[in-house]
Amino acid sequence: MVQCQEVEEKSFSTSIVGMEQLLITEQVMVETLDKYADELQAKVNSLKRLVSELRTENQKGVQNLESYLYNPLNGFSLIRRMHYDWNNIEKYLTLPTGEFFIDTLREYQVKMPTETDLKEASQAIARLQQTYDLEVEDMSRGVLFGKQYDAKLIPIDRYFIGKHFFDKADYYRAALWMRSAMKAYESSNYMQVLDFGQETILSLYAEILLHQNRPQQARVAIEKACHLRPNDADMYSKPLASKYQLGCRGEFQSKLSKLHCVYNTTTSPFLILAPLKMEILSVDPYMVIYYDVMSDVEIQELKTLAKPNLKRAKVGRAAKSRVVERRTSKSSWISDNKSNTTLRINQRIRDMTGFDIEGSEALQVVNYGLGGHYDTHYDFFNVSDNADVIRLQGNRISTVLFYLTDVEQGGATVFPDLETAVFPQKGSAVVWYNLNNELRGDMKTLHAACPVIYGSKWVCNKWIRANAQVFKRPCYI
Repeated sequence: MVQCQEVEEKSFSTSIVGMEQLLITEQVMVETLDKYADELQAKVNSLKRLVSELRTENQKGVQNLESYLYNPLNGFSLIRRMHYDWNNIEKYLTLPTGEFFIDTLREYQVKMPTETDLKEASQAIARLQQTYDLEVEDMSRGVLFGKQYDAKLIPIDRYFIGKHFFDKADYYRAALWMRSAMKAYESSNYMQVLDFGQETILSLYAEILLHQNRPQQARVAIEKACHLRPNDADMYSKPLASKYQLGCRGEFQSKLSKLHCVYNTTTSPFLILAPLKMEILSVDPYMVIYYDVMSDVEIQELKTLAKPNLKRAKVGRAAKSRVVERRTSKSSWISDNKSNTTLRINQRIRDMTGFDIEGSEALQVVNYGLGGHYDTHYDFFNVSDNADVIRLQGNRISTVLFYLTDVEQGGATVFPDLETAVFPQKGSAVVWYNLNNELRGDMKTLHAACPVIYGSKWVCNKWIRANAQVFKRPCYI
């Protein structure tokens, strides 16, 4: 079980929407820094011109001391320079440069990601690597799950990812990232500005090797810097993939079955006239996927309604809800009667499921950001902890999950025990029953939202409660 961890509400990395504003802020800061550099350059140019003039005059005297100093004009000029010029040069050098720009950058500090944000972003990258079995060098070159993107990780990026694994005591992966950072490191002036040097990487890498009980290699790492033997990491085996990870990678074995695609005409009288395309994924528990059940216009309106109120998604109920590392996304709740669109969507849910949604929860719209995911969990409530809620409205009998976007890579909904993975397809919806015929939680419905490798994943879900189904599904009650 992942330990719960309180994090700040900003949580930039947990949604694409949050990072959009961060990118705009960085744009302003880059322009401010550029103007500051221009002012510094103007100062440097003035000094260069002064150096040229001073050197020319000084060389005239040094090359012919007597002839130069015999001339009283030269003698006066020398005395004047040494008394007046150099005093003012010293003052000029100590004058603050670009104070306005520095103040502007300071003002933006309050909008900057915190240490917690950096840890969350590092964890997101780590999650992608572990879930999809990505190679360090591939990721560093912008290759994600076999596809090349216009992106890369520079040595300082690799260092911080490696440091994250080190802090998590995953020394195998930490060593891989440090080695990659050292191989790619090139000394540059701007690295001095960032206070980041090769010795920073080497120091942590040596510590990692000591944790791996490799003192000799640790000493070699310090002495020989980047000249490392290529097969050092092979001494340590990679952890085996879990069913969850295999599902996220699309590596579940295909099953030969009689399940197939049909047109649903039975769950609502309306469907007799306008049947919905449906694929049966599982009979026990019941699970189907509907295609083309939400239009682009409806999707856009849902996202527009959700964006102003997106907040870090939590787990648990009401006052006891909390932010945890195992769920990284932002969500917004939209009431059923918010607009004509939400009314239509809720009617469609009735048609798709045959359930009465009276007393059910509002629509929830969720956006997943950098490596956004939701670790394995159940949608139904634990009876002992939620007896009051279950008594009033019943447990969550069914989940309806709409995909509002395609996701280029990653982001599947995986059911490890069923060895079933559903990959996002814009406009589709997956429906499953969370409870068995005795209204007890079906343990086979354990599921997870896989990390997003590339893209922005938007979903909308509806949790349907059991008590309202007394006349719709009497066999359940």
